[in-house]
Amino acid sequence: MAEYIVKENALKDFFKALTEGGKRRFLAPAEVSGKLQMIETDPEKVSLDFGNTHQSPKSAFFPQTEKLMAFHKDTAKSDPFVYKPLGLDETAPMVLFGLRPCDARGLVVCDRVFQNNRFTDPYWKSKYESAVKIGLACHDPRPACFCTAVGGSPFGEAGLDAIAFVRDGGLALKTLSAEGGEFLKGLSGLESAEIGAELAEKKQAAEAGMPGPLDQSKVAGAAVMEIYNQPHWKDTADRCLNCGTCTFVCPTCHCFDIQDEQNEKGGLRMRNWDTCMSWLYTVHGTGHNPRPTKTERMRQRFMHKLKYIPMKQDGACGCIGCGRCVTLCPVNIDIREVARQMNG
Repeated sequence: MAEYIVKENALKDFFKALTEGGKRRFLAPAEVSGKLQMIETDPEKVSLDFGNTHQSPKSAFFPQTEKLMAFHKDTAKSDPFVYKPLGLDETAPMVLFGLRPCDARGLVVCDRVFQNNRFTDPYWKSKYESAVKIGLACHDPRPACFCTAVGGSPFGEAGLDAIAFVRDGGLALKTLSAEGGEFLKGLSGLESAEIGAELAEKKQAAEAGMPGPLDQSKVAGAAVMEIYNQPHWKDTADRCLNCGTCTFVCPTCHCFDIQDEQNEKGGLRMRNWDTCMSWLYTVHGTGHNPRPTKTERMRQRFMHKLKYIPMKQDGACGCIGCGRCVTLCPVNIDIREVARQMNG
């Protein structure tokens, strides 16, 4: 793996070089309406001074609203309906700079949902596999951050092609994948350097103030219904508003709804984010709803993150410790406290 530095006066040239002369869409942390977001932006507007983006970068690969297919009638044909997939290989590949390590781990969780041994989502695959993902380590994690409690690190490397950290107003970088090494090789602004010792030192310092592992040993070994029937669920649900804020800012939530928007000539098939906190999410065509109350809906979210996903992903937690739901929940429900209650 190669190691580099980018001096402060070379940052703009480096960020421009990441676009490969405009061949790649460049996404990085930039301010939108007073909030920092991971968005397609001008290389000269990149921010290196932030805790984390307001929302996770998953929308780059799994947009909140996405066109899947167009259809129309062609009466000249025996089968009058004509279908055309949309969004597959129609846009330039991306390079994402500034992913926090927790968010990169979140993308790994989602990738194992959208690509596994049962099926592959072509819309996710077409964007995710062609993207270069360069992380930006956290020197000073926020108070609500707890990535180390769920197996991560402020300097974590999972899901990244390269990891960078801020150094003397510039950057230091280490490549992590063959694709990352090939992509970065020879780019403007890069200077070869040995940063391994400094990287290890900064990682140790960042992790020193982070919480220890979140004990989920009893949850992992318990039967689903044993956790499902625990008495604490109603107490937490009494506070919950079912507003869905937690699901929309979560890096690993991936539920969606598909709807057709049409007229007499044709239409579009759309995929939109959905939330298990919504009454409509599970309501049947008959009107029956297997999750009729807040308790059932709120419990589903935590069971999914802390029980169901680990069951499907070899024990990997469905929460990556970014702290967004802790910070933004209007009634101060804390997933760490719920996890402790689930573990008995």
